[in-house]
Amino acid sequence: MKVLITGAGGFVCRHIVTALLEAGHTVVALDRCFDSDLRASWHENVDLLEGDVDALPDAPVDVLIHGAAVTGSPELLGQTPMQNFRANLDPALGAMTWAADHAQRAAFVSSSAVYDRAAPGPVDESLSAAPRGLYAVAKYSIERLVGTYAIDYGYQWTAIRLSNIFGPGEMPRSTRPRLSLIGDLVRQAITDRGITVSTEEPARDWTFAPDIGRAVVALLNVPVWSHCLYHVASEQCPTPMEIARLLETMIPGLQCNFVDSPPTDRPPLTRLGYLANTRLRHDAGFSAWTPLEDGLRQTVQWQRVQLHQTQETAQ
Repeated sequence: MKVLITGAGGFVCRHIVTALLEAGHTVVALDRCFDSDLRASWHENVDLLEGDVDALPDAPVDVLIHGAAVTGSPELLGQTPMQNFRANLDPALGAMTWAADHAQRAAFVSSSAVYDRAAPGPVDESLSAAPRGLYAVAKYSIERLVGTYAIDYGYQWTAIRLSNIFGPGEMPRSTRPRLSLIGDLVRQAITDRGITVSTEEPARDWTFAPDIGRAVVALLNVPVWSHCLYHVASEQCPTPMEIARLLETMIPGLQCNFVDSPPTDRPPLTRLGYLANTRLRHDAGFSAWTPLEDGLRQTVQWQRVQLHQTQETAQ
């Protein structure tokens, strides 16, 4: 298949590109700016386009994957709330307009952030979302539009809803200025040899980023999508304390400080459930999720290399 992916240089989408290439697909990658490492590794295999959705080519593809997103708050990005909301909604609308004329199928990446609250246990696609926050409302709006176009107008479109994500390739970008909790813990553990974790902080679901790429490829292999929403998530739900204990086994000399009080630099977690992947497993047959410990080990190795390269460049 010929697949065009927006936001291809971002944390999640670079892994989708890698999985598509490994599966033998032709990839056109669009992003506002590609990192030099991606340019070096992709230049012979990927058609790179720099720009926003206005730069989408007037050429047909089998599949569009719209992954471009802005996760930072308006305060972090120096935007008004209106600008921040439209930074996610407007590109999605542009991608939909383009896909209607150029793509046989289209998938739009969404997020578990659409659930402001969820009780403990599995959360499947039938549970009504109640988003709070500009990013969450934008993602939910996109999901509803995708569903409307698919059900009422017959487009082969679907939304791909992701859980919390970790893995190699995670770094601050202008559109995603903050690392995930795991990414931040790993970086602190390597650089400071010490991390502080609350014993009261609840579990949350995590998915290893390369697995998302492989799951998306499995979904593309389904000739006709039966649903306009799929959860792409591993159902692995460790607590921050359990993550810290695993990091202790991987980073010699790491000192873990366990405290009772919850962290003040992150809002309290109210989505206590985890995304269930039953629909994905049934339709696409995908269940090859990387165990948390293996994914953490690969994340630690990648961040060590990155930090070493950064230090060498600074010297």
